[in-house]
Amino acid sequence: MRFDKRKFTMKIKALLVFVLLIAGYNYGQKPVLSEDFNFKIGEKYKRIKSLSSYYVASGEHMVAIKKGRKDMTIQRFSLKDLKEDVKKRQVIEDKGDFQTVMNLNGKAVAFYTVKDKAFAQRISLTGIIAEKPVLVGSDKDNITNDVGFKSTYGFDAGGRINKFVFKKSFDGTKLLVLFRVKTANDKADKIGISVYDSNLKLLWSRKVRLPYVSKRIENEDFAIDNEGSFYMTASIFNSGAEEKDKLENTYRTEVFKIKENPKDIIKSKIELPGKSIMDAVLGLDKQGKVRVSGFYVNNDNKIEASGLFSASLSNEGTVSSIIKSDIPAGTLEQYALKREERINEGTQDEKDKKDFENLKVNDVVYNEDGSAVILGEQRYVESFTTSSSSGSRTTYKYYYRDVIASKITSDGTVVWFHRLPKYQIGARGKRSMSYLNFKNSGKHYLFHIDDFTNLKRSFDEYPTRYFDGKKEFLYLTSYTIDDATGEVVKEPILTGSDIRNSRLDNLEVYKAATLPNQDMIFEAFDGKKNNLLLKVSVAK
Repeated sequence: MRFDKRKFTMKIKALLVFVLLIAGYNYGQKPVLSEDFNFKIGEKYKRIKSLSSYYVASGEHMVAIKKGRKDMTIQRFSLKDLKEDVKKRQVIEDKGDFQTVMNLNGKAVAFYTVKDKAFAQRISLTGIIAEKPVLVGSDKDNITNDVGFKSTYGFDAGGRINKFVFKKSFDGTKLLVLFRVKTANDKADKIGISVYDSNLKLLWSRKVRLPYVSKRIENEDFAIDNEGSFYMTASIFNSGAEEKDKLENTYRTEVFKIKENPKDIIKSKIELPGKSIMDAVLGLDKQGKVRVSGFYVNNDNKIEASGLFSASLSNEGTVSSIIKSDIPAGTLEQYALKREERINEGTQDEKDKKDFENLKVNDVVYNEDGSAVILGEQRYVESFTTSSSSGSRTTYKYYYRDVIASKITSDGTVVWFHRLPKYQIGARGKRSMSYLNFKNSGKHYLFHIDDFTNLKRSFDEYPTRYFDGKKEFLYLTSYTIDDATGEVVKEPILTGSDIRNSRLDNLEVYKAATLPNQDMIFEAFDGKKNNLLLKVSVAK
């Protein structure tokens, strides 16, 4: 066969053009990172395997606490250069059942339990010091293994609370320790409340018998204000209800205020005629008022949220005013039409969750003018039980899906409302899922890990699923919302390929250590043998 040099040359040129086109296409597909943020990378250091990790930052220092099987490894870092001071690494014995770590007024505090006792241990951010544990909870009565509160907002949203719960005041200067005494179903619940200052000095403590029998009350959110008074919300079911099923039975929501003195419980109903509260949380607004805000449903359709509300409490603890608004009818119709389009084109299953089903409140941002931005998430868990000759086995799938974001004014007007697509799924709890939010210069930033293909998808398209733990480059993305106008954009903050080509396949966004200037410090795993710190800062 005769060799045709001319044809060969033409094929080579065509191949080169194709390669260049592909290269140009790939280059063009690389996300342009947001100009609103800068990021800095620390040196890699050897990974310490752990069951869970926690981070506390203050000033120019950060501590990472890694929980092993029988001990805790403490690493101390300088935030100037994001380097670990290896000489200050410390291993301390875990003397009980480890619970959590929190930043209490700029100090790292680890909590653990031993049977019916809870202990707090302060850990220095700068020196090789782990102080002597302090007893912060105990009782001669039989403390139940389930504290009984359904909401874990502000503590470990999506996780389970066991015997004791630990939560900071709104300003972070006081500590609440809460437990529940085992109670018969036909008896009123009894809860134990202890409030400490940031030095773990007890301010007050008492046990309280709640005003309803256990079978009628579902304890929900809880908090202490900056003065140390205790608040909680609860759903109260009608006396004929056989079980506490919100979809099937009638209930109302009440808020309780409890102080050391006087001993009386101040209770107040949140009145929403024709409505029932789906999910709500306690917070503190800019005027110093405690408020309960969240989503409600219509009593004739309790599956999907139909509106938003925010109730202000008086200094005495009773409901003084309520603002509320239905989700605008035009907005609901628009989302329903988009859902129908996706089902018809085959990109969404008809049996998929409804758009406003299983909504939970993630955060409420209160503005100076009395308006509130309610940030929610479609969050739920599914269980699967299989049987074999060796017995049965139950596994779980954790879903963290669409973001719901809306602003409501002090007179009850919905300024803007968004359903922002996100589909995160995992088998080991929260980990890299959900989102971290903060407000800066009039914008709300909602950081989350997403599948890279969603960067190019519109808000009306069904999102590609992001699987927690899947070995792939991470894409840290933000929905950025203008507080005044509601304009929203989706933008990449950083990607795994921008971090020295490391395979960043593990980044627990919600565990970021945050500083007052909005700097966020993340610990990332490169997929091999090393960790490194990332600092994400607002561009000046």
